[in-house]
Amino acid sequence: MRAALAVARKELTAAFTTPVAWAVLMVIAFFAAQFFNGALDAFRFLTLRAMQLQNPGLLERLSLTERVVAPLFGSMGLLLVIVAPFLSMRLFAEEKRARTFELLLTAPVRPWQIVLGKYLAGMATMAAALLLVALFPLLLSFYATGTQGGAGVEWQTVGTGLLGLLLLGAMAMAVGMFVSALTESVIVAALVSLLFLLSLYVVTLFTIGMEGPVRELVLALSASDHLTSFLTGRIELKDVVYYLSFVVLGLWLTDRALEGARWA
Repeated sequence: MRAALAVARKELTAAFTTPVAWAVLMVIAFFAAQFFNGALDAFRFLTLRAMQLQNPGLLERLSLTERVVAPLFGSMGLLLVIVAPFLSMRLFAEEKRARTFELLLTAPVRPWQIVLGKYLAGMATMAAALLLVALFPLLLSFYATGTQGGAGVEWQTVGTGLLGLLLLGAMAMAVGMFVSALTESVIVAALVSLLFLLSLYVVTLFTIGMEGPVRELVLALSASDHLTSFLTGRIELKDVVYYLSFVVLGLWLTDRALEGARWA
């Protein structure tokens, strides 16, 4: 584990001494702010509309968590799928391009330690991005109250939403790292990862008009469908297993790719 942490530390140092990690964090912060403002404006409009209609029942049912935080997290899910390949693309492809990959393989560390270290570094950056997103519900908790005068934010739902985004990011990072281990082009690694992850995220579009087992199979493959329960405050085993399966498979395939390259 010490070797993996050393690899992670080296990778984090390299990531934050180049513009890539900072650019990704800035993109996430910028779009999160836009999504948050948009959701807040929509909530404000619904509140004013309910007051104009003099409908206290509708006003009581309006929830900041449901109308602002959940849409924010849902939009961030798609954004994570888009930016994760740009974080993972350089993990191995850059080593190959710089001709340091062979040196890395001859280092006194096992391939799985290299894989784990690089993955931990990528997930540390992903966690930093999610901390930026978590600032928005935190702001709501300071400046807003519920319709009954209670807390403006349901922290249980916020916590499960952040957990869902973290699992989605972990899946995207594992897939991107495996693709990065197969090529020496960071552009190819990013594009292939992006295409695969976006396909999994928007596959529900193909369920329109479908029925029966085929529809159920497509929904079971959908990364966005498995995120829904987290955004509504529920943690379901099938959704956790879905994301962790991709993580384990991605790490194992990356380890096999490095082991093959070591003996090639």
